[in-house]
Amino acid sequence: MSRWTQFAGATALACVFSASASVADISGQEVWDDWKSYMEDFGYTITGTESRSGDTLTVADIEMSLDIPQDDSSVSMTMPELTFTDQGDGTVSIGMPEQSVMTIDGQSPEGDAFNVSLGWSLTGMSTIVSGSPENMTYSYTAASMALELLELDAGEDTPEDLQAVMTFDNLIGQSTMALGDARETQQTMSAQGVTYELRVVDPTEDANVVMTGGIEGLQFDGGGVIPIGVDMEDPAALFKSGFAMDGTFRQAGADFQMTIVEDGQPTNIETSNGAGELKVAVSEAGLEYAGGAADLSVNLVGGEIPFPISFTMEEIGYEFVMPMAASEQEQDFALGMTLGGLIVPDMLWNIFDPSAILPRDAATVSFDIDGKTRLFKDLMDPSLEESEEFPGELTALTLSELVVEIAGAELTGSGDFTFDNSDLESFDGMPRPEGAADFRLLGGNALLDKVIQMGFVSQEEAMGARMMMGLFARPGPAEDELNSTIEVNEQGHVLANGQRLR
Repeated sequence: MSRWTQFAGATALACVFSASASVADISGQEVWDDWKSYMEDFGYTITGTESRSGDTLTVADIEMSLDIPQDDSSVSMTMPELTFTDQGDGTVSIGMPEQSVMTIDGQSPEGDAFNVSLGWSLTGMSTIVSGSPENMTYSYTAASMALELLELDAGEDTPEDLQAVMTFDNLIGQSTMALGDARETQQTMSAQGVTYELRVVDPTEDANVVMTGGIEGLQFDGGGVIPIGVDMEDPAALFKSGFAMDGTFRQAGADFQMTIVEDGQPTNIETSNGAGELKVAVSEAGLEYAGGAADLSVNLVGGEIPFPISFTMEEIGYEFVMPMAASEQEQDFALGMTLGGLIVPDMLWNIFDPSAILPRDAATVSFDIDGKTRLFKDLMDPSLEESEEFPGELTALTLSELVVEIAGAELTGSGDFTFDNSDLESFDGMPRPEGAADFRLLGGNALLDKVIQMGFVSQEEAMGARMMMGLFARPGPAEDELNSTIEVNEQGHVLANGQRLR
């Protein structure tokens, strides 16, 4: 469970430094004591020298460390000092250091040792804690927050020159914490802008990489439930105890640039997008990962790319939902994807269609799949790491909103199927499906005629394709419309428009 420990530990450190997921009380001493308790729950060892002057508690020479023996690695954080000042009105002001250092020692998948030092910088940070012991509120602002690579030692694989930094500007956030049988958090955060930069010089490979980018109007809303007194290295027990996290990131726009110079040949990549969001939720009930963005633009040129490549897309979207816990009952899952309004410039079209025979309309591919599954084991069960089989069975599948639009043709479809897992013989080891799917193709024959005109397909090959379409489809009421119903019955027979194919 070392991967889980790393995730939990990193989350804990992030919570401390953003002051966004800790508890507070009416005195600085109780705030610091609870910070220690919170970090120790994640397996960290914390040391520091405490002293008091008036209403201020100062903790100096702080070190937080976590050993991960399964991966022969460790994580540590050092801070010169923290101050907790009782302001006399029931609130506590927390003074954060301008610079802290995080160190990670570990091994690569190949077994090579590495050491990474990261600097965490804060400028103009202000954190005020208010509320009651059972319901604390953190309010914080910062002119900037930066994470910078200070040092990397990866043995012979260490680049000669490596620089990396990420900066958040004008941070504003608020976090609430309800403390009972578990820690329940809710938080919001915004940053006016985020910028990042990575520069790598590797003379042994004769390669240089420069990567820069930024995000405008970053916002976050989320929360979670963290059980108290549960072994963080046992994720199965943690989830069964009610652990849950969810959050949504939103942005007004983003851009990305990368230049790779290899053997003297530069390759440039540029992307940008408009408003977008990313939602992540995880609990015993399941995992959800969904997001998307508008107005995507991509440009590639140079290197081994024979000609410049560029395209735009009006919309990109994705969704993945998966249950996590074993159950005798059916559970829902989902998978969806949208690539909408893809426009390729004429220069690329002219490479294979110089006479502009094909319609150059925007292309779209999208689909939604919903289904039901029955899990035999929790997906967090460590024994699954050694298994190559999925610990469950598929029981139902629904296809909806299938749309494929390209070169003037359009294919749409939908369907519902159930699966008999007691019959693995009818379809060569696959559970026997039962159900039907309907498809509609507009402009298929016109597209085939244009492909023939371009010389990509011969008349004889096209005739075979038309005969196949006639076997699987029937003409519809509109011009150049074909409809098809593909059915699998309870006997395992496959039919197209009522005609048995299998």
